[in-house]
Amino acid sequence: MFRILVVCTGNVCRSPMGEGILRHLLERQGLGKEAEVRSAGTWTSQGAAASDFAVRVAGERGVRIENHRSTPLLRSLVRDADLILTMEPAHREEVLALEPQAEGKAFLLTTFADPQDGDPGGVEDPFGSDLESYRITYDEIDHLMRVAMPAVLRKIQEKAGREAAREDVGTEG
Repeated sequence: MFRILVVCTGNVCRSPMGEGILRHLLERQGLGKEAEVRSAGTWTSQGAAASDFAVRVAGERGVRIENHRSTPLLRSLVRDADLILTMEPAHREEVLALEPQAEGKAFLLTTFADPQDGDPGGVEDPFGSDLESYRITYDEIDHLMRVAMPAVLRKIQEKAGREAAREDVGTEG
């Protein structure tokens, strides 16, 4: 199982939308059972619902996040993840502060999607803004996830190849 973690601050706006979008895209690729997508927040408590506007905008676009509940960023989540996508540089720094060994698997979403020209500031937080701001943010995250999908698929295939090679070694002899 390939595990992806999407991280923002409160885990009620950007990362739940990102989680929902990425899960939807992976299911459309037929990888819903091979990849698990979760999200967490660097500054959140356990169990808060996604914001009403995030739920509404995602629903308008066919992505269901109404059952989402916030999860604090924990070392165990970082360790278990194969790929971590953060919304802001500070979120990546928090991930690495928890687990320095995550260096090679934690990326700012904007620069993971577009290593050459991705916005180094990340995705702006719509929290406290109007519905249109949430639509803009959702569309930005959706675009970034679609652009990032080939790289995500490569990482899934690389892990599957490593696991198959380990199984082959285990059956020799």
